[in-house]
Amino acid sequence: MDYITSFHGILETLKASPVQVKLLVASGEGSHKQGPRVRDILDLAKKKGIPVERATQALLDRIDPDNKGIALANLGGNAEKKLSLEDYLEGEPEKGFVVILDHIEDPQNFGAILRSADAFGASLVVAPMRRASPLGDAAARTSAGASAWVPVAFVQNLADAVRRLKDAGFWVYAADMGGAPLGSIELPAKACFILGNEGDGVSRLLAEKADQIASIPMRGHVDSLNVSVAAALFMYEYRRAHAD
Repeated sequence: MDYITSFHGILETLKASPVQVKLLVASGEGSHKQGPRVRDILDLAKKKGIPVERATQALLDRIDPDNKGIALANLGGNAEKKLSLEDYLEGEPEKGFVVILDHIEDPQNFGAILRSADAFGASLVVAPMRRASPLGDAAARTSAGASAWVPVAFVQNLADAVRRLKDAGFWVYAADMGGAPLGSIELPAKACFILGNEGDGVSRLLAEKADQIASIPMRGHVDSLNVSVAAALFMYEYRRAHAD
């Protein structure tokens, strides 16, 4: 069972009206004193019809030693906003950008990317089902709750996802060194950005399937950016070109 224990993560998830979740609230000896943020969460849960269950502090400590006396449990439904690639493409989008995460393993990077995806209005984030960060509490914490709002599609095969997006009219850019400077590219209304693994970057297979390699010009002493920072810059460039 998955849990979210950060205040931001719980609040934003509840605002997104999840299904099959329940709140666990500490009670009894050793429990945290309920502060205003916990009371805000309980008020919102009541409005949303989310069940609230009393739990021992010991149980919550096992779930997350850094808990604040409350946790949101996913009972098998989607606590995060998820959308299949098939459903997205069936809507025949006329514009928007999709972010493909090529085996991003660090949940903090995953969460930071989701936060930027929410801020810049990504249409969809695509991630593999295997060998990638889970969309769990660590990602929810880093995303400051944005993981509850950004549509995320988990797929078996990233190369097939790229092919399908290209068939649907998306122009695909792989973020890697040695490509065309990002600022010099006239981004189309339908764009897809591939961001690579923290250590290995974009895989050769996906880079070969991209329409163009795009890079972020660097002038400092290090030769690369953290993947979440690079992702934010790609998203910003799209939104700058398509402000509406």
